[in-house]
Amino acid sequence: MPTIAGVDSCPGGWLAVLVTFYEEVVEEEHLLLGSFKELSELDSPPSYIAVDIPIGLLAEPVQGGRECDRVARKVLGQPRSSSIFSPPVRPSLACSTFEEAREYGLNMQSFGILPKVRELDRIMTPGLQSRIREAHPEVSFFALAGLSPARAGKKKAEGRKERVALLNQYFFQVEEGLGRFPASRATADDVLDAYACAWTAMRLFRGEAGYLPDDPERDEKGLQMAIWY
Repeated sequence: MPTIAGVDSCPGGWLAVLVTFYEEVVEEEHLLLGSFKELSELDSPPSYIAVDIPIGLLAEPVQGGRECDRVARKVLGQPRSSSIFSPPVRPSLACSTFEEAREYGLNMQSFGILPKVRELDRIMTPGLQSRIREAHPEVSFFALAGLSPARAGKKKAEGRKERVALLNQYFFQVEEGLGRFPASRATADDVLDAYACAWTAMRLFRGEAGYLPDDPERDEKGLQMAIWY
């Protein structure tokens, strides 16, 4: 039976939800990994990985970020569009301070994920991208809900309940995963996001996944700049 993974960066490293399925999900495993490459070192590496970290980076700052970021904001609309911020440009990956990063147009959110973007960008190749794809949880939840944006933010009780209900249609250990790790290592939000990515990874395996925009550009490394759902 195939195994896929949904992955989100978190304070403790990388939170991965491994899902084994046939016609329906038969097993779920929650892993906290120190590095992204540990996924490929598992006894049974996932066939597809959907990760909530930008893959494919611009060479210089552009207002609104990559085309996939701009299109995803339009699709989600307000207020969910605020969850999609412009990722770092590749030259900024060498920055070690926020002062340096600001010269490339980075805000604190973008600077905060800079180490994770750097880690993933170092290993990504066009060949690896055939099974490792960028996803965004809010875009995945939008698709999960029948092309309808979430009514409340995931940090609110109403928003968390809404997302859990959507995920429970496909998975059976979501609530268990929410309390699986100390919040200092992986929050409930990280778990929900990893599960949303896992849903997208299952769709990738089945050939059902969609992506934004319709005609994705490639960056200077040949990486496709697209958000899958």
